[in-house]
Amino acid sequence: MGEWALPADESLVFSGVLHRAQEERRPEARWLRGAFWRNFQVKYREINDLHKQMLRASEAVAAMPDGPERALAVDHLYQGQSNDCYWHGLFGGIYISHMRLATYEHLIAAEDLAETATDSLVAAECRDLDMDGVDEVRLADRGQVVTVDLDGGGGIGGWDIRPVRHALTAVMRRRPEAYHDVLRRFEAAAARVAADGGGGGGAGGDGDGAAAASIHGIVRVKEPGLVARLVYDRYERRSGLIRALGHDVTPDDWAQARATDLGDAVDGAFELVELAPGRLVTRRDATIAGSAVRVTRTLSLGGDRRSPSLDLAVELEHCDGPALDVRIGVEWSMTMLGGGGNPAAWWDVAGKRTGHDVAGTATDVTSLAQGNDHIGVSVTTATDEPADAWWAPIETVSNSENGFERVYQGSGLLLSWPVRLAAGERWSRTVRQTVATARDRGVDAT
Repeated sequence: MGEWALPADESLVFSGVLHRAQEERRPEARWLRGAFWRNFQVKYREINDLHKQMLRASEAVAAMPDGPERALAVDHLYQGQSNDCYWHGLFGGIYISHMRLATYEHLIAAEDLAETATDSLVAAECRDLDMDGVDEVRLADRGQVVTVDLDGGGGIGGWDIRPVRHALTAVMRRRPEAYHDVLRRFEAAAARVAADGGGGGGAGGDGDGAAAASIHGIVRVKEPGLVARLVYDRYERRSGLIRALGHDVTPDDWAQARATDLGDAVDGAFELVELAPGRLVTRRDATIAGSAVRVTRTLSLGGDRRSPSLDLAVELEHCDGPALDVRIGVEWSMTMLGGGGNPAAWWDVAGKRTGHDVAGTATDVTSLAQGNDHIGVSVTTATDEPADAWWAPIETVSNSENGFERVYQGSGLLLSWPVRLAAGERWSRTVRQTVATARDRGVDAT
């Protein structure tokens, strides 16, 4: 645990030092412990967000009057404090999607019960939600809670749907891990064995949990070719991010994180312009392809408890510099717990339904949908002008007691348009997300 709590590069160094000390039977090996477990909150933004949401839920539950609702909220809070998803280790952790979403489910339930009891379901506040010294924005109404990271591209870090207790945007970033180096060495060694005529069975080529000895234990892989699936995101997987891409970028470039942004709006800091119930306006004076471009984002909440909606209006104003000729996209990352071809989780584009862990593209799209029938939630995305739509699964390669495995974390959606702007010109688009829920689990407080 102490080793895994270290940054990936430091974990590699520590692992080498520790194993050498153990092999040489050096007495100092017993004092080598790595990082303190709270460093997981530094290493993984997702763990920190989860932990701070737990603290806010705890504070809200503590303010409830005594009674059966408070007892039920406490029960949900305690279940939301189950430790597994507040770290990452060999026997579980934040990468396990269904556990992460189950933890969020109980925190959403506790918060919903508490805010219903204290008549505080509706909120528009600017506060340091993740305790990093920089304020974020929290917008809430009866059906949803939305948190916005002003210093992270103005993106949506959290979007909780209260009736079904689902954290729509609880998606993990694809990031380097020290054990990825173990996997690379393993596959390289297996390739050498195969080239020498020894066969590829020991490298997991049969995809059936094959194993081979490594220096410090057994390496197992659940399927071949996992190294090719190691993809690393350059920024946190928030939603509603503004991408500025070249016209030569392909859907696969985007899905595999090979596409380099031509601007700094995707993860740059946005300033708060207006905050009111159900409405947030933010702005950044960005640089895109060498031009000065003012980017204004207007986020609006609507709908009712069972059918909440979220609108994002984006406006670009070309302020100075050469004419702009790029692809502007609005990127969303959502989870529908669609790993392993889960038939309950789906995309629906032009009447064709596919799994939520399947990639695809479409042109001239004005509406598409995604959902999970077991959870009882769907999201219909509509644009005010036809867009190119690219979608692809967001998958990590994690290590567990059963070996290296590919894990669904969510799915990305990019809605984009070719944009050509001269100095003084403006461009705008609006994306509306409408949520439908099959039930309200808060009605009977279960």
